[in-house]
Amino acid sequence: MSENNEETTTIGARLKAARTAKGLTIDDLQQITKIQKRYLIAIEDEQFDKLPGDFYVRAFVKQYAETVDLDGNALLEEYRDQLPSVHTETIVENVDEVQPTRVASREQPASPASRVRTYLPTIIVTAIVVLILLFIWFMAVRTHAGSSSSTSADSSSVQVSSSKKQSSSSKASSSAKSSSKASSAKEQTIKANGSSDTAYTLTNGADKNKVIIKSTKAAWTSVTTNGTQTWQGTLKADGSHTLTLPSNATTVKFQFGNATATTVTINGKAFNFNPKNSTSQVRTITLTIK
Repeated sequence: MSENNEETTTIGARLKAARTAKGLTIDDLQQITKIQKRYLIAIEDEQFDKLPGDFYVRAFVKQYAETVDLDGNALLEEYRDQLPSVHTETIVENVDEVQPTRVASREQPASPASRVRTYLPTIIVTAIVVLILLFIWFMAVRTHAGSSSSTSADSSSVQVSSSKKQSSSSKASSSAKSSSKASSAKEQTIKANGSSDTAYTLTNGADKNKVIIKSTKAAWTSVTTNGTQTWQGTLKADGSHTLTLPSNATTVKFQFGNATATTVTINGKAFNFNPKNSTSQVRTITLTIK
């Protein structure tokens, strides 16, 4: 009895028990996290020397934990004595979203003198432009004062030209309103392809469709456009991610690691990709854009 209790208190056993409780296999976990199967097995067996390095041990353990609904940061802190320490790297929220911080840390704030030198050419150019504009205005005033009689003679032609411009502007405005009414009549729709609950078609979307993915729990999601991966990552609980599809997008594939906790909106309208209330967590949805 005591041996079993000691075994379940190890980090590998803790993670394996959480995975089993969610009904996920190692292959499911590999598909969701994109971590190679042999590394996942090494983590459960606590053979950390088989991973690429100390940084990846903690990063992979954190992503594994959040995928099976455990608090990754709390788990790393609880089992820090069992894990290799990392001195020079910083653990990030997602393994695939490392941001460059070292260069930024070496940047020093600019002094007031250097800032003045930086903007001095702009100030000089602006001053020259202002002087030129003042000179042009002065010459225009003098010319206007000397030729007031000729201006009066031409006023009638100017009024006729202005009237024509207003008429043309009115026609253009009327045409624009008609075009706006015609476009507003076409509403965006997303419908299932027949009785399928994994294939849908989007019509009357935007030129570049805006997609917002939200999750109520930790959830991994991948978006692939025209066969090329656009984005993939693991959202935290109550997290969200916004992306814009390219204008030539015709086929979009969504892969959800926790579908029941994930929602999607396209151009501000909800995309109900689970109308049959499937309880399956790992799902793949295909959206055709017309």
